[in-house]
Amino acid sequence: MDGDFVDPAAFRLARKPDGQFEDGLSVNWLEYFGKSHPQEAIAPLREILEKKGRRVGGESKFALLNVGAAKTVAVRYIAITIARDEQKDDPSHALVKGYQSHNDEVAEELAKVVIDMYSAKL
Repeated sequence: MDGDFVDPAAFRLARKPDGQFEDGLSVNWLEYFGKSHPQEAIAPLREILEKKGRRVGGESKFALLNVGAAKTVAVRYIAITIARDEQKDDPSHALVKGYQSHNDEVAEELAKVVIDMYSAKL
């Protein structure tokens, strides 16, 4: 993310250490945290990610998307699912599944429906 521009690359599937692509795009379900505003969930989410060994730098940002809007724009190319994927160390974890690693069209459509972006370091 650069300023208000969201690079569609943020929505491409990542490679695992074995060279295979992940089963889905790793995301987090902010409603899990029970906060009245999404921005209030950033601090506990950052703590979870850092405990998992993810580096959350000063320039890091989180993009907020609506599940319904994401499904609506993606279906132009392929139907996706967004489902909870609770993990022991990350109960808010979810996956966006159904599109291939090379499906740049879906990544571009997801980037277009970002509602808001939040700095990871509040």
